[in-house]
Amino acid sequence: MFLLVTLQFNTGYSMWPLYTSISMFTLIFMFFMFLILNKSVFFSFLLILISSALWFRDLVRESYFKGSQNMLMQTCLKLGMIFFILSEIFFFISFFWCYFHFMFMQSGELGFQWPSKGITAVNYLSVPLLNSLLLLSSGVSLTISHNLMSLDLKSFNLYLGLTILLGLLFSYCQYWEYLMLDFLWSDSSYGSIFFMGTGFHGLHVIIGSTILSVILIRDMMNHLLMDSMIFELGAWYWHFVDVIWIILFTEFYWWGK
Repeated sequence: MFLLVTLQFNTGYSMWPLYTSISMFTLIFMFFMFLILNKSVFFSFLLILISSALWFRDLVRESYFKGSQNMLMQTCLKLGMIFFILSEIFFFISFFWCYFHFMFMQSGELGFQWPSKGITAVNYLSVPLLNSLLLLSSGVSLTISHNLMSLDLKSFNLYLGLTILLGLLFSYCQYWEYLMLDFLWSDSSYGSIFFMGTGFHGLHVIIGSTILSVILIRDMMNHLLMDSMIFELGAWYWHFVDVIWIILFTEFYWWGK
């Protein structure tokens, strides 16, 4: 049996963090199985979606319906988001480091050039530049909506919806760019790093768009009147995605070409 010690910051026993971690591990494992054996990752992706949705459902119940998230609990959640973003920073640093390693340590297998022989780098003045404008504009609209949160809820919803729309347009343009590329992720180290870096960033954009969509729906249900912390955490995450894209654009597209 589990022993639950109730403290002032402990709102109850929850297994969702553990289930979500297991689902994430399964997703990563099945992703490598997909690379090697072409196994589907749909089931693992579905598991992490379900566990994350149920976890956030409990957070909404604790914050809005039960009112059990006091200031200390909110501080712990903010620290958790900070540590999560820090872990994501180191995650993307691994891709940046790998990219620089192969770019500056060119070998005969790569044709002593970067990008590798036979691969044409993406023109940074085409879709990547458009994506940069879309994502930076979404950051501006999100900041405006943040400032309007306590002043005009109608305008807040308008700018938040605009942010979500810009994020969805970014995802569509990224998919469109992938269709136009003349290389695959199996075409040398350049293709692997390019698709892994931009692909994981695209996944973060989709996650961020989902979080902001949930926030918009909750505001329409008047849930944010008593709980604005979830919006603040979502804004942190979105601005983090913006900064990562600026580095990706500079390194993978502009400098890489």
